[in-house]
Amino acid sequence: MKRIFQFSLVGLILLVSSCASKYSKVLNSKDNEYRIKMANKYYEEKKYAHAQELYQELFPYLRGTPRHEDAFYKFAYSAYYLKDYQSASLAYQTFMENFPNSSLVPNASYMQAYCLFLSSPKAELDQTATHKAMGLLKAFVNNYPKSEKAAEAQKLIGQCNQKLEEKEYLSAQLYYDLGYFKASHLYFDLLLSDYPASAKADQYMFMIAKSSYEYAKVSIPSAQQERYEQTVEDCTNFLGQFPDSQFKDKATQMKSDAEQQLAKFKKLQNEQTQKTS
Repeated sequence: MKRIFQFSLVGLILLVSSCASKYSKVLNSKDNEYRIKMANKYYEEKKYAHAQELYQELFPYLRGTPRHEDAFYKFAYSAYYLKDYQSASLAYQTFMENFPNSSLVPNASYMQAYCLFLSSPKAELDQTATHKAMGLLKAFVNNYPKSEKAAEAQKLIGQCNQKLEEKEYLSAQLYYDLGYFKASHLYFDLLLSDYPASAKADQYMFMIAKSSYEYAKVSIPSAQQERYEQTVEDCTNFLGQFPDSQFKDKATQMKSDAEQQLAKFKKLQNEQTQKTS
């Protein structure tokens, strides 16, 4: 069995070497027509890395000919199939710049945006690609509203929005978790302003109130009264807008606690007034 495995391994190595040698001959061939034929063959066989390299080598030869458009289009799709999405997006953009009158431009426009969407990282990372993808998807829908891909583009725009919302939420929540309650109050307020129709709008508004409550608790005594007043205002706004929220009881308790603290401040102020009068 061990010997059979060794023979199989040797055979595999020889096969790979043979394929590599054959491709090297194609790549280095001086016969451009032969290389075009082989590039298309590799593309049809889904050997996209070989096809992509050959197409790129052939662009100077094909430039200005009718076959240049087809080769460039397949070059872009090769990058897409290889999951090199950023390169693919750039290739589709370049295709549209080089062939603005092509019937393939609408699809290239969608694919440029779609590849950027696919290259978008997790929500906690930089979302430059997501912003750009969403802008391109919106432009595609505006330019080609009757395209069969318009509905799919709208879905992708929605997913981009969700990821950008999640990014803002993670930033606001991080400030809260680190104890920067004034900053978290601001960031949750901005988050709610940016996504007022969000399914999590009640959570964001609750966190605004919770941030002001925690901020008041850790403030110096001379600043606490004003900040507990802010808590009462935030809780009142929350309970008025989301009376059936799952956070209702917690918000009610925070409001009650803040009002009790304000009552203590008022009592103390009255006592001090009586002493001085």
